[in-house]
Amino acid sequence: MRTVHGWKKARPVLEAWRKKLASLQVVLKQPRPIEIVPVDFISGEPVARQGPPKKRFRAQLIYATGDDATLRRPSGALLVIDTYELELLSDGKTRILP
Repeated sequence: MRTVHGWKKARPVLEAWRKKLASLQVVLKQPRPIEIVPVDFISGEPVARQGPPKKRFRAQLIYATGDDATLRRPSGALLVIDTYELELLSDGKTRILP
């Protein structure tokens, strides 16, 4: 398995994953709830966190900058995750360690 360290070196790999809409294994440094959260449309605040916190999940890369990554879960939910929260991104052949 090929390993790429850092976002600058990983730019071509991230762009290829984005174009192919590859299914990626995402590993976070700290577990967090990532499932769909109901929102109170009057206040704009989440009603309650549902589901157990997860550290690993699958997603597709939609967009990536030096500061964050936008991911789409199989449920269709979009997540914007800061790069400092990511421990690993992998498609099974190549892994990125930010």
